[in-house]
Amino acid sequence: MTSAEKNIFIRINLGEFLAFLVIGLPLPVLPLYIHNELGYSPAVAGACVGAHFLSTILFRTKAGRMADTWGSRHTVLCGYFFTACSGLPYMLLAVTALPPPVQIGIILVSRVCLGISQGMLGTGSITWGIGLLGPLHAGKILAWSGLTMYAGIGFGAPAGLALWDMGGLFLLGLVCMALPGCSTLAAFVLAETPVQKAALKTGAGRILRQVLRPGISLFLNGVGNAVISAFIGLYFAAKDWENAGLALSCFGFSFVIGRMVSGSMVERSKNGGAAKIAFALEMAGLGLIAAAPHPGVAIAGVCLTGVGCSIVFPSLAVDLLRDLRAEIRGTALSFFTIFQDISYAISGPLAGLLVPFLGYSSVFYTGAACAALGLILIFLWSGRRHSIS
Repeated sequence: MTSAEKNIFIRINLGEFLAFLVIGLPLPVLPLYIHNELGYSPAVAGACVGAHFLSTILFRTKAGRMADTWGSRHTVLCGYFFTACSGLPYMLLAVTALPPPVQIGIILVSRVCLGISQGMLGTGSITWGIGLLGPLHAGKILAWSGLTMYAGIGFGAPAGLALWDMGGLFLLGLVCMALPGCSTLAAFVLAETPVQKAALKTGAGRILRQVLRPGISLFLNGVGNAVISAFIGLYFAAKDWENAGLALSCFGFSFVIGRMVSGSMVERSKNGGAAKIAFALEMAGLGLIAAAPHPGVAIAGVCLTGVGCSIVFPSLAVDLLRDLRAEIRGTALSFFTIFQDISYAISGPLAGLLVPFLGYSSVFYTGAACAALGLILIFLWSGRRHSIS
């Protein structure tokens, strides 16, 4: 990259990181506030937190179409606006004495705002970067976009608890409103990507058919991520092993490392080569976890799985983008990402049904089987690519 291209790359990713800090800030705070302060059950607390992710899924395709027909820059800046709006309800709760049901409604407004913003930022930032830097840098853009998202949420969660301890919901809301302003300053000076109204002529059904094959593979990849997030702690407890927290930390660390080192490899990869390696690593890692005789072996499996899971999304997305006209990138990318959203949402609950009958090892064998199927499909579908004309 030239120095000008690096400036664009840094500004887009910095803005995205600050916005995703806002998504992470309330995550540990809201369940405590809803359960301890308002007196609602953990199920209600979980539903309020989950409203954010549901609204992201529902709005993501709209955000993709906006990026194609309205412009990626406008879409991202609008995402920053909704991110900032999510902080205002917390400040309102801090300065008023409202009945608990009304407070729940206000919290839901904040969660929906965040869900809308995440849909805009996730798709808009990627298409903005590709539009300004070109498809040759798509691998780095996709890899680092995911890295900034996860890093923002990861750093935001402990910071949210610290803010709550220092100044309650008011300070939390104030910071949630201020950080998107910093994001806007970082990215506002960048140019808009070209907008072509021809995107409206391509129906959603045709675009969905284009992304179906890589989308199915992405869904299968998401199973491994979901079962580790949901069950690794319970698995260690059932084995009477210590260091379950270390296992989760290793998963996050290896995921980040995978994203950091995979950008150039993904750009050079042809016919799903990087995805094949990633699925093989994920399959081996999940198999090691399931069969581990010792916690050290399980942690090694967690690390392999983290690296594999992190590489699949950018590798599949780069191959997909090579087949797409520029004016439908946003819509196609949003449809593609929904397969991952759905996988994360349903894999944990469905895999959990196996535990009473087959034990915790079964969920990791299931993840390994899904990774093996994903690998097989990549081999079967390599070279069978077609573009929407």
